[in-house]
Amino acid sequence: MFLCAVIRALHQHHACKMHPQWMGLITATLPYMGRVLRRVVASVTLQLCRNLDNLLQQYRYESAITDTRPQWMALCIPPDLILTVLEGVTAIIHYCLLDPSSQYHQLKVNVDQKHLAEARAGILSILHTIVSSVTLLWSVLHRADSADKPAVASACSTSNINLGSTKNLRQQVLELLGPISMNHGTHFMAAIAYVWNERKQTKAPVRNKVIPAASEEQLLLVELVRSVSAMRTETVVQTVKEVLKQPPAIAKEKKHLSLEVCMLQFFYAYVQRIPVSNLVDSWPSLLALLKDSVQLGLPAPGQFLLLGVLNEFILKNPNLESKKDQRELQDVTHKVVEAIGTIAGSSLEQTTWLRRNLEVKASPQIVVDGANLETDVEDLMLTVMEASSFTPSVYSVHALTLLAEVLAHLLDMVFYSDEKERVIPLLVNIMHYVVPYLRNHSIIIYHLLNMRRAAAAAGAAADVFFRSAHNAPSYRACIQLLSSLSGFQYTRRAWKKEAFDLFMDHTFFQMDSSCVSPWRAIIDHLMTHDKTTFRDLMTRVAVAQSSSLSLFTNRDAELEQRAMLLKRLAFTIYSSEVDQYQKYLPDIQERLVESLRLPQVPILHAQVFLFFRVLLLRMSPQHLTSLWPTMITELVQVFLLMEQELTADEDISRTSGPSVAGLETTYSGGNGFSTSYNSQRWLNLYLSACKLLDLALALPSESLPQFQMYRWAFIPETSDDSGLEVRRQGTHQREFKPYVVRLAKLLRKRAKKNPEEDFSLRTLSWEPGHLLLTLYVIRCMDQLLPFFNLLSQVFNCKAGSRLGPGPAHGPGPGPAHGPGPAHGLGDGVFPGNRDAGHKLESQKVFWSRARQNIEEMVEKDFLEGLIKT
Repeated sequence: MFLCAVIRALHQHHACKMHPQWMGLITATLPYMGRVLRRVVASVTLQLCRNLDNLLQQYRYESAITDTRPQWMALCIPPDLILTVLEGVTAIIHYCLLDPSSQYHQLKVNVDQKHLAEARAGILSILHTIVSSVTLLWSVLHRADSADKPAVASACSTSNINLGSTKNLRQQVLELLGPISMNHGTHFMAAIAYVWNERKQTKAPVRNKVIPAASEEQLLLVELVRSVSAMRTETVVQTVKEVLKQPPAIAKEKKHLSLEVCMLQFFYAYVQRIPVSNLVDSWPSLLALLKDSVQLGLPAPGQFLLLGVLNEFILKNPNLESKKDQRELQDVTHKVVEAIGTIAGSSLEQTTWLRRNLEVKASPQIVVDGANLETDVEDLMLTVMEASSFTPSVYSVHALTLLAEVLAHLLDMVFYSDEKERVIPLLVNIMHYVVPYLRNHSIIIYHLLNMRRAAAAAGAAADVFFRSAHNAPSYRACIQLLSSLSGFQYTRRAWKKEAFDLFMDHTFFQMDSSCVSPWRAIIDHLMTHDKTTFRDLMTRVAVAQSSSLSLFTNRDAELEQRAMLLKRLAFTIYSSEVDQYQKYLPDIQERLVESLRLPQVPILHAQVFLFFRVLLLRMSPQHLTSLWPTMITELVQVFLLMEQELTADEDISRTSGPSVAGLETTYSGGNGFSTSYNSQRWLNLYLSACKLLDLALALPSESLPQFQMYRWAFIPETSDDSGLEVRRQGTHQREFKPYVVRLAKLLRKRAKKNPEEDFSLRTLSWEPGHLLLTLYVIRCMDQLLPFFNLLSQVFNCKAGSRLGPGPAHGPGPGPAHGPGPAHGLGDGVFPGNRDAGHKLESQKVFWSRARQNIEEMVEKDFLEGLIKT
């Protein structure tokens, strides 16, 4: 009855003026409670915490800090009520938790130690609720102190609650927490960890970090702990270690709350925000924490945080004075990285029990989101697998992502130049887990699934899609990891063989476009610092081209092998710096010429045109002088083939491709490919040739001075519109018509006869420094009509006019402006500042950005498969 009366009285917010008297009654009668002490102090403390929370919520609501209305709104509130409530809580808690002989103990009366121990246990079990209320008050005080005085004054005038002196409140908070942290540090830090989890961000952050960024409310917890004088850095480290070893029992509201993970999240943020000197002085304790924690078998997110803490220490203090300390740092780094590597390989399984080869499991993997990591895992467990079959494999992507972020730099800092050899065995073990993910190219099917989810095939086909889609995030994470490792020369022994084997695999280019840039860095580092590897690639290309096509094997497979080697050589050049392989240019030119000597091989010739584009971007103009006749000749030959096909007998089906003009491939018989497949190869060749012309016209004329002598053969240079009409006299053509004009006319005629596939209404817009052709595959030649239409019109404008998309049939200026006849397509009017003093600099910036855009487009042309469609 007594307890009920007290709780009811404290619950009446309209009578809050009497609350100090009721709290005084409780604190005065504590020594006489006897066996009901635990029940009384726990109930009263919880009610006081609720009152404090509601007062603070009312202050925030009335001050327009939050829109959340509190449970009740008090009207007549004493000006010092918050401080009074805080003092009452302090008196009750200190009575139960502190030794009666302590200077903080206010009531020195002989009490039964058994009852006091029970009360102490009861207070410790709700300590996280107490800390939560105190933290809310701390955040309100922080906001009040950081805001300007007029704003605080206006907030006080609109609110029924007066904070009073924030300094006094802060002092009272520290008086409450200081003795608790000294006498019950483990429970105090466990309560901090629990509140840390409550204060996490509600909005989902960008899903790209394994270790979540702390919210503002969480960072206030770090500030609160740092403000407690008893919690020095050394004490915090040791206390965190004790919490990880034996977490105190806390009334968990959530089933899957990992107190150890929350504790490490707090500690990670704490380490980021303390001075370097404090961290260095606490190195022995930090080392002990890392050593012990690795052996505790923490959940995977906890092990990620251990690596994060270690990385933060290395960033702040890369060099330890003692060699013994440095060796211990290396040993604990080795253990932590190995533990993360094991998690990274948890989505792999052995192919057979006799062999050590690994392959990717047909199991789901979740994307990276440190803040919602445990929630994602719970959802995955509920929707995909039974709880009894739960394995850590769902964390493999996170482990790989974290290693990609920190491993390379961490190892470089921990191991000195004369100790780099010790890194190789560790990296070999990591690569053992990385390579199987990189060999799995189901990433293409992953993207196909995303694009066609609504129309996914049913039954077994859909099951194949879902089973093949799981490796996409792992592939991206692994390629980023390998790219970061490749930047350090001493690591090459651990990955160069595997990287080269992956590069030579026939599925290498079946990847997402986001993976191309990391692979470029890897190949560049591999070929630049290991000349034997580049020479090996050149030798393979030469041997493949020098051998004659066999009559007894699949000739198509041999040609595909040649095209594959040529494409990888082109990618190597594309991954390099300008003129890096200039001394190999004669050999490269010889390889290209040999590839062109084989007649009627579109799959190989298409790669040659891609190689030509790479050379235009990676070689200086003076080095390409001898190659231009070959490029122009082959470009003319392809345009003649296109013209020959378009002028063939109309009774023959268009699907027969170049065979209507007598261009059947000599190896088509018996290779299993249909005529339409061969036709697609010829279409790929046509598109590749057009893209070479597109690139040559997009680049500035000073980058391609030799091409200016041949440009007239492809695009019209005059404003004479009659060039679009082909006039014949007898059997002799009166004037030469540029190839794009001739092809545009033929394609327009063809479009009129096939209105169901009319591409003539589609237009392209020309912009300086941009490529016109953004297609990666065409299904019929008619898709090139907008490209040829625009090129046949763009130079038929009067000087000074500007060209827009224009009409689909025939030339003519549009509402926008284009270059005059004196300008090439790449020399269009520069859309920058016309002032002479800024024009040159602006042009440099413009062409730098334009070149970057062009290279991104060329980069995607290396990709294979459905990803580009």
